[in-house]
Amino acid sequence: MIDLNNWVYLTEMWLILGIILIIADIFLGFNLFVLPVGVAALITSGLIFVENNAFISSIILFENWKIVLLCFAALSIVSVGLLKIVFQRNKKNEPDINKY
Repeated sequence: MIDLNNWVYLTEMWLILGIILIIADIFLGFNLFVLPVGVAALITSGLIFVENNAFISSIILFENWKIVLLCFAALSIVSVGLLKIVFQRNKKNEPDINKY
């Protein structure tokens, strides 16, 4: 059985996952499908790094592996929403080709 406590708290695991997803989205042409998830993995990696090195005094951000995964899921949803807002803002300036 895989022990998630060993893998979820590794900063390097989230960093590698984020880089792989961003590179896959750019070079394999996923049309921005996994880019927000990769960004969320990088942010999760940063949060775990901050917690492990105690930059914020002795605040515990993640008590167990479930909270880490919930944080990653929430960051993924937020990054999808932000990406959608950014690209819809750029589309508003372009004329609709379907209007005659």
